[in-house]
Amino acid sequence: MSSRKILLYALSTCPVCKKTASLLEDMGQDFVKVDVDLLDSGEQWLMSKEVKKYNPENTYPTLVVSEVIVGFDPGRIKEILGK
Repeated sequence: MSSRKILLYALSTCPVCKKTASLLEDMGQDFVKVDVDLLDSGEQWLMSKEVKKYNPENTYPTLVVSEVIVGFDPGRIKEILGK
């Protein structure tokens, strides 16, 4: 297990977001997943600002580990997590 904080900004209806979460689960990684679309409107606005800090395009999934990974990039995810 990684001691690094792993944060996944996602949308509940996004198939690529689900693939990214599944990959992390399959790798045995602890992570926090935030389904931005399930938050109330005020929280969605705040989360969108947060995501834009990491990913100016504000697209999903946005995965934050020691660096930002936009989209589904299993090779890069495994490389960063040392798997």
